[in-house]
Amino acid sequence: MVAMGHLDAERNPMAHFPKIKAAPSKLPVFLSEDEVHQLLAQPRIETVLGLRDRAVLTLLYGTGIRATECASMREGDVDLRENTIRVLGKGGHERVIPLNPEVARVLERYRAVRGPALPTAPFFRSRRGRAMSRNAIYERVRTHAERARLRPRVSPHKLRHTFATHLVKSGVQLVTIRDLLGHRCISSTQIYLHTTAEDLRHAATLHPVERLVERVADLLPNVKLPLQWLPGERVVRRR
Repeated sequence: MVAMGHLDAERNPMAHFPKIKAAPSKLPVFLSEDEVHQLLAQPRIETVLGLRDRAVLTLLYGTGIRATECASMREGDVDLRENTIRVLGKGGHERVIPLNPEVARVLERYRAVRGPALPTAPFFRSRRGRAMSRNAIYERVRTHAERARLRPRVSPHKLRHTFATHLVKSGVQLVTIRDLLGHRCISSTQIYLHTTAEDLRHAATLHPVERLVERVADLLPNVKLPLQWLPGERVVRRR
């Protein structure tokens, strides 16, 4: 009989197996298209700071970049001839993201009123001309969301969720969304394959049961029906 004991860690055959990432406990919360429209309409575009805030909100929603990536953007990272931006993501991984033409126009408008800058200068500047911090970007998003009376609290990360979710609903492939978000594993992007109550209701209307029920209803006799057929009782079908 072999004595039971603790297995030596070095002899454990499962020691070097990769860990499976746990599935997220909550589905990502996102804004509707109407809510995004309300949010983007809040900054007053009659001022430089208002145009800056409009550009920040549009870029966060239009590309799904993180607040840190947005704050660290330099003038040389924004190429409005090619309509691309270059961001430095988690782990120092750099990626180039294409811009929707409308996003590029908003950035171009802000750049025009902000004035020229060196390639190493921050793209988004504070009131004092310094680079906007990550916290400042969070504060700007939260402030404009409160003015739009959006609940619960809106953050740059919720705009990232919204960007990805709206792409999924538009039929964009998950692998493409993964690359745009800068995810290294497709499992991180799969959280956006969630459904909403609206999706469920629409799916229910597509089911063929409606046609089948109507077909059965046409076969029912227009008479009072018994509660049930008794065993051995002969059923007479009408022709």
